[in-house]
Amino acid sequence: MCPAAILGDRASGKTTFLGLLYAAQVRYGTQAGDTFRFHAPPSSLKFMGSIYEGMASGIFPSATLKDEVTEVGFLFGYRRMVMGKLPAWIPQNRWTNPFSVLHFTAYDVSGEDVQEFIESGVASSPIIQQLLKSMVVVILVDCSKMTLQHDSPQYKQMLRYDTEVAKLAVNFQTYKVQEYQRMKTQGLAEGLPLIYPAIVLTKYDQLSDEVLAKLGLHRGIPPADKEKARREYAEAILRVFLPQTLAQLRGGKVAGVSFDQAAYFFSWVKTQTADGGMAPVGRSQIVVKDASAAGAAEPDYSYDEYIAFIEHFREIAHKVPDAVNDRDQLRAV
Repeated sequence: MCPAAILGDRASGKTTFLGLLYAAQVRYGTQAGDTFRFHAPPSSLKFMGSIYEGMASGIFPSATLKDEVTEVGFLFGYRRMVMGKLPAWIPQNRWTNPFSVLHFTAYDVSGEDVQEFIESGVASSPIIQQLLKSMVVVILVDCSKMTLQHDSPQYKQMLRYDTEVAKLAVNFQTYKVQEYQRMKTQGLAEGLPLIYPAIVLTKYDQLSDEVLAKLGLHRGIPPADKEKARREYAEAILRVFLPQTLAQLRGGKVAGVSFDQAAYFFSWVKTQTADGGMAPVGRSQIVVKDASAAGAAEPDYSYDEYIAFIEHFREIAHKVPDAVNDRDQLRAV
C-alpha cells in the first residue's frame, strides 16, 4: 500500500475536491469493471458522502477539513493484469491480493504541525511522520487567489503558500534520503526513492480572463492526452504564482532523491446566482444535472479531469513498492 498525501492551503478547495473525487469514483467505479476499486474507513466515507450529497443538492461544502485532517483518507486500488512474466504477487501466493493500492490522506499545509515542521525540519508529530512516508504528493492550488495586483491579500497569500510548499518539498526529499540511508544500513534499500507529484488547479473557473490574457493564455484546458500542451499551459500559470514550488518540482534533487515529472489537473464546478445567471464567484449555488437513466443527480463539474486524475495513478500504483501487503479491505469491496 503506497501512501499518498493531498496538500492544500486553507480555503483552497480541499473539501470540494474530496467531494467531487468521491462523486467521480462512485460513477467511474460502476463503469470500470473490476479494474478499479475504492475504499474508505467509516469516518472518511461518511465525511465525503455527506459532502457529495450536499453538492448534489446544489450546496457548496463549508471548510470542514480543518479539524478532520487526521481522519480524511481513502484507498484507490488498481487490478494488476497478468501478462507475460508472472508478477511477484503470484509466486508469493498473493493470488487473492491482485491490487496495487494508493492510500490518500488529506492535510492542511498551514496546520500548526506542518508549519512547525517547515520551520524546524524536525518531524515531531505523528501527522508529519505519516505525511513524510508518502511517495505520491498531490498539491492543490487555488486559482481564485491568482491576481496580478501585487498589493492584494490574495497575491501575498499565494506567495506565502508557494514558499511553504517549496520548503515542504525540500524537507520531503531530505526525509527520504535519511530513511533510505537508514534502510540501506539494514540491507533493505533497493534504490533511491522517486517522489511522484501531481498538481490540481482548483476553482479554475474563478481564474479571470484578464489574468489568462496577461499570461498569454486562452480559457480552455488542453485535454489529458495532450500531455505537453497541458504541461505548458499549467506551468505558464504556476511560473507566475508558484515559481519556487515549480522550480523545486522540475529541478530539485536532494542527495539523489528527485521528483518525477509532475502531472496537472484542473477542477471546477458550474455555479449560478440566485436569479439564474451563471457566476463563477462567491458562494453561489451549484448547477446540478438532473437524474437520468445514466445515473443519479450530480453536480455539473469537471468529471473528465477527475477520471484523468484517477487513471493517472494506475501506472504509478503498479510502479511503487508496497509498504503494506495486506489488502483485505479492497478484497471485501
